[in-house]
Amino acid sequence: MTHVSHTFNRWEGKMKLIIAEKKELAEAIVAAIPGDKKYNGNSITVGDYITCWIYGHILTHKEPEEIDPSLKKWTLESLPIYFPKWDKKPLPNKIELFNSVKELMHLNQVTEIIHAGDADSEGQYLVDELLEYCSNKKPVKRLMVNDNSLGGVQKAFSKIDDNSKYISLGKSAEARAIADMVVGFSLSRYYSIINNAKLSVGRVQTPTMALVVNRDNEIKNHIKEKYYNLHLKININNIDIDLKYYTKEKTTDKSIHEEFINKIENRSSNLVVTKKESYRATPLPYNLSDLESDAAILFKYSAKKTMDITQNLRDKYKAITYNRSDCRYLSEEHFKEAPELIPVVAQKLNFTATFNFNEKSKCFNDKYVTAHHGIIPTGSGNFDEFSQEEKNIYKLIAERYFIQFLEKVKVEKTEARTEIEEVIFKKSSTKILELGYTKYFKVLDDEDIENDEEIESKKENDLSKIPAGEYQVEVDQSNFFIEEKETIAKRPYTEATLIKDLNNIAKYVKDPEIRELLKSKDKDKKDVNGSIGTTATIPGILEGLIEKGFLTRKEEKIVSTELAQEYLKILPESLKTPDSTALWWSIQEKIARGEAKVEDLTLSVLEDVKMIINSEHKTISSQFSKEKQEKEIIGICPKCGKIIYEGEKNFYCSGYKSGCDFKLWKKIKVFNQKEVTITKQDAKTLLNKGKILITGLTNKAGKKYKANFKLEVIDKYVNLSLDSFVN
Repeated sequence: MTHVSHTFNRWEGKMKLIIAEKKELAEAIVAAIPGDKKYNGNSITVGDYITCWIYGHILTHKEPEEIDPSLKKWTLESLPIYFPKWDKKPLPNKIELFNSVKELMHLNQVTEIIHAGDADSEGQYLVDELLEYCSNKKPVKRLMVNDNSLGGVQKAFSKIDDNSKYISLGKSAEARAIADMVVGFSLSRYYSIINNAKLSVGRVQTPTMALVVNRDNEIKNHIKEKYYNLHLKININNIDIDLKYYTKEKTTDKSIHEEFINKIENRSSNLVVTKKESYRATPLPYNLSDLESDAAILFKYSAKKTMDITQNLRDKYKAITYNRSDCRYLSEEHFKEAPELIPVVAQKLNFTATFNFNEKSKCFNDKYVTAHHGIIPTGSGNFDEFSQEEKNIYKLIAERYFIQFLEKVKVEKTEARTEIEEVIFKKSSTKILELGYTKYFKVLDDEDIENDEEIESKKENDLSKIPAGEYQVEVDQSNFFIEEKETIAKRPYTEATLIKDLNNIAKYVKDPEIRELLKSKDKDKKDVNGSIGTTATIPGILEGLIEKGFLTRKEEKIVSTELAQEYLKILPESLKTPDSTALWWSIQEKIARGEAKVEDLTLSVLEDVKMIINSEHKTISSQFSKEKQEKEIIGICPKCGKIIYEGEKNFYCSGYKSGCDFKLWKKIKVFNQKEVTITKQDAKTLLNKGKILITGLTNKAGKKYKANFKLEVIDKYVNLSLDSFVN
C-alpha cells in the first residue's frame, strides 16, 4: 500500500485522522469541513483532516482452533471453551482495508485520531478494538454523530470530547461478544457431541427457534372450545344496532348469559351515543424491521432478501440513508432539508401531490433519534436503473417519507354505550372523513391484532349514521341473543409476525423482574419493547435456522421442523428463553458506566455454561444422528416437514417410509419446454425460497428467454409453474 504513504508524505503540517464506521458517515463528516476534497482510495482529505471508513467491524475474534490447535477435535474434555484473552484478526474480506487504515494511523503527519464510530456501544467497540489491535499511542477524540445532516455533524463537532470517557461503553459490547462465543462454541459442541448430531446453540438463535416451536405446538395441540357472546339488539331511528358485552375472559358457560337474560323484565335504558373527530397517527418512517415486515406481506420477500436489497440501494446507488437502522425517527435537520429533497424524490417516482412543509410530523424529534435515524431516500440514484425488486423497496421507503408531509387521515369515531343490570353493552364505528395520504398509498394494518373489541372498533358500520345524543330505549328479553363461537388456534408465524415478536419478546417472559429488565434494555428506543437480536442480525439468524434444518418456509409461513421440536425438548429452560439477554444487559450497563469489568459478565456466563455441561441431559432421537446427517441436506419437505435428500434421479423426502411421496425430479418439464435439468443448488433454492430462475429457455419463435418458476405441490405431483418472465 505504498501509494498511500506517497500521497501523504507530501504534507508537512499536522493532520487529524477521522475513522468513521461507515462511508456514508465519512462523507457526511467531510461535507461539514470547509475546503477542497481530495479522494484517495479509502480516504478523503480536506483541510487538516484525513477521513477514512471501515464498513462496520474490521476485526473478528479467532476461531477456538486458531488459538489452540488441539480444539480442532471436538471433545467433552475440552469444554467449556474460554480464553482469558480472546485473540482477534482482520476479517479476511477486509485485509486490504485494514492495512490501508493502519497505515494512515501510523503516518508521522497524523498527530491525533478522531473516533467516529456510531454513537452506541457497538460503534464505540469496533473502532476502539482497531485502535487497540494496532497499538495506537496517539491521542484520541470522540465524535458522536447520530444525525448525518450538515447541521447534525456541525453540532457533533462542537461537542467533540476525549475518547477515554467512552471506552467503557465499548467494553460493554465486547463483553457481550465474548459471552456469546462462550455460549455458542461451548454448547454447540456439547450438544453435538452428546447427541452425535450437528446441532448449534445461540443466545438469540435458540429462543427464536423456541418461539416458532412453541407456536407450532400451540396450534397442533389446540382444542376447540365453545364460548358465548352476549348481544343487545336495539333500533334507533329505524337503524338496527347490535351492541355487545365485552369481557376480559371468554365466557364458556352459556348459562351465565341465560340467567342474565331470564331476569330481565320490560324496562327503559339510557343509550348514550358520542362522536369524536380526530386524525389518525401518521405512520413513522421505516426502520429495517418494519420494512422487512411490510416487504414480507406485500412482496413475499424474506428478511434477508429485503436487507440485501436495501444494502444495494445504499451501496450501489446511494439512494437511501443507512439501511440497518433500528430507529424510525428523524432529526429537526431532516425537516429543514425536506423542501429540497421531497421534490427530487417525487420526480423520480413521477408522483404529484401537495406537500405541507410547515406542519411537523411527530417523527421529527431529536430526542428519539438514536445512533441511527429512520430510513429515507437521499435523492441520489437513477430509479430507471433499479431492478424491479429494488424499485419495490425504494418506493416503500419513499412513500413512507412522503406521508410525513401529506394530509392526515381524518376519522369520526362513534361510540354507543348503555348499562343494564350493571352490565355494559358497547358498539363502535369508525368512519373516514378525509382520506389524507391513503388517497395515494395503502398503509398496512397490524395483522396480528387478537383483541376483538379493537378489531371491530376500526370498522365502519351503521352506528355512524346515528347522531350523537342520549336515547331512551325499551328493552325486554327478546332484545338479547347469545352468539355461540369456537376458539381458533393462533396462526403460524409469518416472517413479518416473527420479526414483530422478536422485537417484543418480553411478553413471553414469565418472571416479572426479568420481563421488566428486558424492557428496560430498550428504554431509549421507541419502536421495540423487550427485544432480542438487532435489526442487522435477525435476518441472518432466521436464514441460519433454516439452513441448519431447524425452521422451514411453507408458502408464506415460518414453521419448525421435527429436528427443532425434538431438540427443544432436551434443552434447559435457560437456553430456550430470552432471559439471558436481560440478565447480561444488566451487567453490560454496569460495564458501560465503569462499575464492572468485562470479566464480570464473561466469567459469570462461563459458570452458567459449566453448570449446563455438568447437568444430566436427555438426548434427541437417533433418527437425527450424525450418520443420518452425513447425507447433505437439500432442504425441508414442503409436505411433511422432514428432510429432503438427493437421489440418483430425484430429490426425495426422508419421510417416504412414513408415507410421504414428495419427489422433485432432476429432469422435469416446464412451460412449453421439453425438459430442463434441476441441479442440487436449484433444488435447495426451490425448497428454501419457493422459486428459481431458469435461463436458456426457447420460445416458439426460437428466441432465448429466462423466467422465474415456482414450486407447485398438488397431491403427489411436484411441478414447476411459471411465475414471471425476466428481461
